[in-house]
Amino acid sequence: MKLISNDIGEASPTDSRTAWMELSSGNLRYALSGSGLTGAVMIHELGGSIESWEGVAAGLEPSTRLLRYDQRGQGQSDKVHSAFSLMDQVDDLRELLDATAWPQPCWLIAAAAGAAIAVSFAARFPGDIAGIVLCAPALDVDPARRHYLHERAELATREGMAAIVDVTLDNSWPPVLRRDASAFNRYRERFITRDPAGYEFASRALSGIDLSDVLGTLVCPCLVLAGEHDLQRPPERLAQQAARMVRTRFEIVPSAGHLMASQQPAEVAKHIGAFIGRGRA
Repeated sequence: MKLISNDIGEASPTDSRTAWMELSSGNLRYALSGSGLTGAVMIHELGGSIESWEGVAAGLEPSTRLLRYDQRGQGQSDKVHSAFSLMDQVDDLRELLDATAWPQPCWLIAAAAGAAIAVSFAARFPGDIAGIVLCAPALDVDPARRHYLHERAELATREGMAAIVDVTLDNSWPPVLRRDASAFNRYRERFITRDPAGYEFASRALSGIDLSDVLGTLVCPCLVLAGEHDLQRPPERLAQQAARMVRTRFEIVPSAGHLMASQQPAEVAKHIGAFIGRGRA
C-alpha cells in the first residue's frame, strides 16, 4: 500500500485535502478534514462520492476528524473491470484505515448502500468501532427489486448514466424536495459522470444482500436516520430494522428523502453531531 499523491496531511477544519491510496484492489481516492480527538469515516451511497458528504462534513469538521473516500469503481477511484462483493468493499475499508493509520475506535457514518459496508465492518471488527450512523440504510433488497437493479445497471452500461439518471432521482430525490434547484442539479451532474461499469458492479454487489440477521449482533451504539419523504426506504420500514438493534436510536429527518446528506446536510449534521457528542460524554 502506498500514497499516490502527497497532497494530504493535517487538515484544518475548513480545508479538505484529497489523495489516492494504492490498495490491493486499486487506487482509492480519499479526503481528510476536520479536527479534534474523535475520528469518523464517511461512506457514500451507490453512485455517490466524497462530494456527497460535503455539506454534512462542513457541520462536523469543527469537532470531528473526517475520512471520506470514493469506493472502488466509483467517484474518482480506479475503474473496475470485474465483479466484486460487499465483503470486498469491507476489505477495502480495512486496508484504507490501516494505510492511513486512522485512529480507532472510530465512528462510521454511512448513506444508503454504504450502510451495508458499515454494518458488515462493525460486525466483523467490533473493537475498532465506537458507533455507527446509518442514513436511509439499504441493508436488504426485496427479491422483486433485484431484477430492477440489474436491469437499470445494464441500461447504464449500454447507454450511459444519462439513460438512468431521471428515473433514479425520481425515487431518491422526488420533486417535493427540489426547492433547492442548485443542490439537485449539482448532484444530478455528478451522477451522470459516474463510470457505468463501476455502477453496474456496485449494483450487483448490493442486489443480493440481506443483513437482517446481523443487526442484532452489533454491540456498538447505532443511530438510524430516516428521510421523511424517502420513497425507497420509508421511515416505517427503517423503524422496524432499527428495532432489531440492541443499542439504537431512530430519528426522522424532516424534508429529506433517500439522499438526505445532499438534501438536508445541516439537519443531518445536527443529528450526527448530537449522537457522537453523547458517545464522547
